[in-house]
Amino acid sequence: MINEVTFLNNSWIWQTVLIGILLWVIFIWKEFSQFGTLRFWTKSAIALLAIIALSMIALQPTIPIKKKGIKMALLTNGFNQNQLDSLKKVHKKLKIKRYENNHPIFDNSSTSDSVFVLGNGVASFDFWQLDSSYVNYLKGTIPTGIIKFKYDKQPTVGESISFKGLYSNSKKGNRLVLEGPGQIGLDSVFLISNNEQEFELSTKLTVEGKYLFSIVEKDTLNNNIRRDPIPVVVSSSIPIKILILNESPTFETKYLKNYLAEIGHEVVIKTKITKNRYKYEYFNSNQKSIGKISKKSLASFDIVILDYNSLKKLNKNTLFAIENSVKEDGLGIFIQPDNNLFRLKNGIGSFDFSTTKNLQTTFFNQPKIKLTQYPYAFKNEFRIHPIHRNKDSKIISAYKRLGHGRIATTVVGNTFELVLNGYANTYQEFWSTLIKKIGNKVPSAVKWESDAIITYPDHPFTFKLRTAIPKPKVKTIDGFEISLLENINLNNTWTGVTYPKNTGWNNLNLSLQQDSIASFNYFVSDTTHWQSLYNYKRIQKNNRNFENFSSISKQAKSKQLINPITFFILFLICMGYLWVEPKISKIS
Repeated sequence: MINEVTFLNNSWIWQTVLIGILLWVIFIWKEFSQFGTLRFWTKSAIALLAIIALSMIALQPTIPIKKKGIKMALLTNGFNQNQLDSLKKVHKKLKIKRYENNHPIFDNSSTSDSVFVLGNGVASFDFWQLDSSYVNYLKGTIPTGIIKFKYDKQPTVGESISFKGLYSNSKKGNRLVLEGPGQIGLDSVFLISNNEQEFELSTKLTVEGKYLFSIVEKDTLNNNIRRDPIPVVVSSSIPIKILILNESPTFETKYLKNYLAEIGHEVVIKTKITKNRYKYEYFNSNQKSIGKISKKSLASFDIVILDYNSLKKLNKNTLFAIENSVKEDGLGIFIQPDNNLFRLKNGIGSFDFSTTKNLQTTFFNQPKIKLTQYPYAFKNEFRIHPIHRNKDSKIISAYKRLGHGRIATTVVGNTFELVLNGYANTYQEFWSTLIKKIGNKVPSAVKWESDAIITYPDHPFTFKLRTAIPKPKVKTIDGFEISLLENINLNNTWTGVTYPKNTGWNNLNLSLQQDSIASFNYFVSDTTHWQSLYNYKRIQKNNRNFENFSSISKQAKSKQLINPITFFILFLICMGYLWVEPKISKIS
């Protein structure tokens, strides 16, 4: 019990203790002539008790007490009626309340020591209302529909875009159809009868602009069950200039050059045929001399892709030129691996690896697609940045920073096998993501980001802005300025939150001297769309937030001040004794 005593004036403890000790020492000094007698020890103890009582009046101690509020069942969308009925049987005086977003959960006249949250849960911005109560979250059933969804929100012209997700409680015979603008069917997948089913829909992007795709679920009679919009902003493709150096012809480079050329990148290939003889290939590029590799010759390229044997045979001057180009000009390097690369201990191509027995791996969101893997794994160190992960969240490709540039490699071998096995889209996604990660030689002056898959009216929309402009100003489509919070760890990175009012396309504008210099488009959906995804995310957030308060046997406690009159009376009694005691001793 004493461990639960706290003080309102907690900051005064040391001062009070020191003053109390000083007073007691003065009292002992005053009575020291009686040292060793019973009177001395009795009066010293009484004086100490009086000082303690006086200290308690100053510190104002409190003790925890159990709240007397009744238990409450907070009903949110998707609650289970059977769970509510069971609670009613156990708790006869159970208070029942319907939850509404952004409305008070408790009124001024009531409180609850335990709250049972039933259903999909409360909105994250209302979590604070339950901070003083012990919460038992009784989640509802997993909603039927798409509960996980992912796609590239900033694709470019010429790429294939993939929409991947997880469908819960699928019904056999139904199908998901990807529709483009004008409700034109582009791709589809049939659902099978099981608890959860992964799916992937894809299409190729040919024209830049803002587009509204949709995923439509249809039954066996081709009737629409639900339609969820997918906003896509397609930007123009900026050709990346790529130099490929190979010590010998490889199938990996053969398929890679075809893909890079197909999507419009400028590709120059230098392949060694025999001793001192090379084959040169040019795609979307004028023929140019590639003799000695120097910082000057590398200035016209954004990325260099080379195999380990080519890297190993570069002389010191060439390695120095490449390293300077990476550090100073932001050149990106990708090293095509072989077994010898993983044993490299120093140099620009060195990474830290550990051995593994795994000779196959998968993509994080496509566990059924197998890839050949070298028997090595990245050590998850602070200095490397993951590009791809497998289903176990292990890194399978990564890059490290070197000055303004990046150097990357992978433990995956023979990615061209994906094409041979019919997974061309997966192959393209692998290389598209990798090229984007290391190919930003000239960074954009303004970069917008947002992790939001869906946005609703009057709900918070969080975005991130990266710009070298000092104290940037961002305004909504209605002209209202948004407050920005600067990241203390990342230079030139700002975060903002806005609450859109209207559905449809909205935009944010970065302003400089009354002129808009950059804008960011995002889509606000009607609240009837993406309900399965939204409810599943809310269930997950409530699970994480209330996991530490799941025990309903605990009782919420508040603090009550111990009445200071008690200590005042004790102080008077002690002082009365010390005043009366000398007089009594004289009489006796």
